[in-house]
Amino acid sequence: MSPSVYRRERGWRLRWALLVQGDLLAACLAYLLAFLLRAAVPLPLTQGYLPALRFAQVHHHWIAMLAAQVGVLYFLGLYEPRALGNPRAQAGTIAAAAGLQALVLIAVYFFRQDLVFPRSIFVVFAGLNGALLFAWRLGSRSLMGAYPRRRVLVVGTNAAAAEVIDTIRVQHWLGMDIVGAVSGDGASAAALRDVPLLGPREELPALCERHDVDEVIIASEHSWQDRLLDSLSRLQGPRARVCVVPSPYEILIGRPEHLRLHDIPLIEVIREPATGGASAAKRLFDVVLALVLLVAALPVMLLVALAIRLTSRGPVLYTQSRVGKDGRPFTMVKFRTMHVAAERTTGPVLAAENDPRVTWLGRSLRAARLDELPQLWNVLVGDMSFVGPRPERPEFVGRYQREIQGYA
Repeated sequence: MSPSVYRRERGWRLRWALLVQGDLLAACLAYLLAFLLRAAVPLPLTQGYLPALRFAQVHHHWIAMLAAQVGVLYFLGLYEPRALGNPRAQAGTIAAAAGLQALVLIAVYFFRQDLVFPRSIFVVFAGLNGALLFAWRLGSRSLMGAYPRRRVLVVGTNAAAAEVIDTIRVQHWLGMDIVGAVSGDGASAAALRDVPLLGPREELPALCERHDVDEVIIASEHSWQDRLLDSLSRLQGPRARVCVVPSPYEILIGRPEHLRLHDIPLIEVIREPATGGASAAKRLFDVVLALVLLVAALPVMLLVALAIRLTSRGPVLYTQSRVGKDGRPFTMVKFRTMHVAAERTTGPVLAAENDPRVTWLGRSLRAARLDELPQLWNVLVGDMSFVGPRPERPEFVGRYQREIQGYA
């Protein structure tokens, strides 16, 4: 890693640490103010005042509250560089994060029957938490200075590449600077106007190192699968994220991570290496949320299991081999929605509309996605994650790898 890239990465880590501390402080203040308001102010639709002594009873829930604050913000992408560039554009996501955080706390109090608090506490907390988070995100840029900008290299010299470049220049809040362009199709660079053409696509790995590139956006008109795999494989070493402006076919594949550059869709095909802290935070969020949802969904799961048992012969649960991270196989658990031995004659096939193999109850379960509730166990034990691509069956993975270059 070059010294300039190292400095930018170090700057990001420092600002991220300060941002997390501010987010935690916002949660603490919102929690404290919510109790103070209920103890001192007669709020509409409430009955009386909340005794201030109740606040002393919740000290052991602060850890859960603070962990949920960081986990929810991370889950919703509010620590991504693009989210930090323009807090005003993320107001809706911040509001959703505050609401989800309140729901997590409601679940905690619901399962601790020795603690009883009025629902207004959580409503007030959600509003205060969202307002404080938004104010902190706005003020953090003034306190810490501008966030380090990402150096972007665009592959392509066509109209799609020109649109990407124009978007980055107009939407300054994205926090990106165009380093230059790389010829991806042998086309003229006239559409790029004043953007320097740094070289052909074969030199892409060397150009990334030479110009300290943080992100590569491939905007070639031709499908990237059969044109750029050699360069992409050599880009695994540098700490650069690689995204593609997809064709409709590539969007329908749905396998890689989907992003947006303002109103331009992107597919992320190579991610920057995740830090140990980010991986640990993601895993902690998966465990906490899976535990909460498993307990909350237990009554529904029992009713679904009873309905399956009463309406069709066979087991309640259905297990199936899937391919997880790094090609590791695991056993996924679902509620059974098909007749027993449904694939005995057809073999492994993709689900279709009005699939005759599906029971009448199974159609309702699939429509409401209730058949996927047992997968919370897979998330809890680490086979799956709330954030990530959907694991496929080994038979389909093998076929996709043969037919779709770059599928992994």
